[in-house]
Amino acid sequence: MMNIKRVISTIEKNYILSNLKKGERIDGRDLWQYRDWSIKSNVIASAEGSAEVSLGKTKVITGVKYDVGTPFPDLPNEGVCTFMAELLPLASPLFERGPPNEQSIELARVVDRGIRHADCVQTKKLCIKEKKAVYIIFVDIYVINYSGNLIDAGGIGSLTALISSKIPEGKWENDEVVWTGKYLTGDTLVNELPIVSTYGKIGDIIFSDPSLPEELVCDGRISISVTEDKITSIQKSGSATFTVEEVEMLGKKSMEFGKKTRKDLDLWQYKL
Repeated sequence: MMNIKRVISTIEKNYILSNLKKGERIDGRDLWQYRDWSIKSNVIASAEGSAEVSLGKTKVITGVKYDVGTPFPDLPNEGVCTFMAELLPLASPLFERGPPNEQSIELARVVDRGIRHADCVQTKKLCIKEKKAVYIIFVDIYVINYSGNLIDAGGIGSLTALISSKIPEGKWENDEVVWTGKYLTGDTLVNELPIVSTYGKIGDIIFSDPSLPEELVCDGRISISVTEDKITSIQKSGSATFTVEEVEMLGKKSMEFGKKTRKDLDLWQYKL
C-alpha cells in the first residue's frame, strides 16, 4: 500500500520549495521576514514571573519559580537557573502525553544554552550565603499552540518572564534563611538580553522563522543566539548541512535580527 503521509509530505515539500526559489513563502512572507510578535507579562498569578508570547500562531507560556538549596561544590557562591519545556497535547496533535521527548529536550536546552552562555542570569546575585544557601530558579516553558519555531518563542518568553520576576529576598541569620520583606527584581537578575534566531533549510534555500509546514518538510534548522556584540550559541538539528560561509552569513543576520528585536519588543518595559 502507498504511504500517503510520505506522498503528501513530498508534494508539500515541492510546493514550499518552489515558492522559496521565487523568494516567497506560502504564508506571504519573504525569506527573512519574521511573523508578528505579541507579548503579555504577569499572566500567572502564582508564579514569580511569567509571560505569554505569540510568534504568529505559535504560543508559549513561560513561568518562573524558585526554591532555596545548597550550591554546587565547585560554584559555592552562585545560584542556579534551570530550564524545562513541556509540549502540551492541546498545542498540537503531534504532541503526546508522557516523559519529555527529543523536541521538548531540544527546546529547553537550546533556550538554556543561549541564555547561560550570554551571562544573562546573574547567578552570583542568587547567592544567599556562600556554601550554605542559594536560589534555584526554575524557568518552565509550556507550549500552548504549535505553529512552528518554538525555540525563538521560548527564548523571548523566558527573557520576559525573568525580567518580570519578583523573588523574595532572603538573608542568612542564625544558620537559616530569613526573609527581609524586599525582592529581587528583573534588573537585578538579568544582565544581558540574548536573542535567538532560527533558520530552516530546504535544498539549498535558507529562510528565517520557519512556520509549521516548513518545519515539517525542511531538511534541517539552525538556531543562533546573540547578545549585542557576540554569538553565544549555535545549535543545528536535522540532516541539512551548512557551509562555513552560510554560518557566517547567518551569524551576521542574527546580529541584525537581535538588534531589531531588542528595539521593537523593548523587553525591559515588562520589569516590575
